[in-house]
Amino acid sequence: MGSQSRIDTEICGGCGLCVAVCPAHIPELIATAGSDQVARFRPERLHACTRCGHCMAICPTEAVQVEGLTYGEDLFNLPPVGMAASDLSGFLAHRRSVRVVQDRPVPRQVLQEIVDAMAMAPMGFPPHKTEVTVVQSRGTIEEALPLIVQRYEDLAAWMRNPFIRLMIRRRTSAAEYRSLSQHVLPSLAYRLPDMKAGQGDTLTRGAPAMLLLHASNQAESAEADAWIALTYGLLAAHSLGLGATALSLIPPVVDRTPKLRELVRIPAENRVLACMVLGYARHRFQRGIRRELAAVHWVQ
Repeated sequence: MGSQSRIDTEICGGCGLCVAVCPAHIPELIATAGSDQVARFRPERLHACTRCGHCMAICPTEAVQVEGLTYGEDLFNLPPVGMAASDLSGFLAHRRSVRVVQDRPVPRQVLQEIVDAMAMAPMGFPPHKTEVTVVQSRGTIEEALPLIVQRYEDLAAWMRNPFIRLMIRRRTSAAEYRSLSQHVLPSLAYRLPDMKAGQGDTLTRGAPAMLLLHASNQAESAEADAWIALTYGLLAAHSLGLGATALSLIPPVVDRTPKLRELVRIPAENRVLACMVLGYARHRFQRGIRRELAAVHWVQ
């Protein structure tokens, strides 16, 4: 934050809300000539500002100005909160990972609403580092599928070679290697031949649209930010009457295959981190599935 950041003491009401919400304690309250107080930024702490905008968003008089942010372009008035806790619980209960969709395109306006919802996701350090590529044509997805299948067939062949398998094991974490050898490749052992025989798409599930989330190799907290944004996208899709599912099989293949990167126009300096496919659900679920966390630990 630079020298253009300031608090207008003429309209500051001295409520102290900006002081209360700033995690770096950059604003402070000072006494005026009378008995009132006003807020100001501490000059020695301005360098610690991440431009999160919280001080501007909470100020009732719009007295706070952070360099690079404006009330007209970067902030907006919040709508009334319209969802009770019970409504949220019901909404989440209805959401499922939908893998069977209709042969029906998703309008661009609907996809844009999902992208807009993803932009509302919190991030480690603002501004957003997450980029989204919206593949809105089933034709493009089908063009990518043979390349994806080939890459996984190559991987399966490599894992059968003891020397290459040892190299892969050394270059991946224990959890990644276990997932690859015990879950990914065994499930693909029948799925890939079925796909090549024309018995359906069990990778992208015949979805008419796909969203790829990626970020610069230099971006901070990129993976966590991408998955939080993806979660917002999954919930937004559900709210719009769409079915969606996250796919962990797609990002590493796209990331490491030049032809796929070129097909979906991933910038050269970016890593592909997450993926979701979506479409209009073909079937409607009649009941939910109870889920439990691995454990819940209470500490007093």
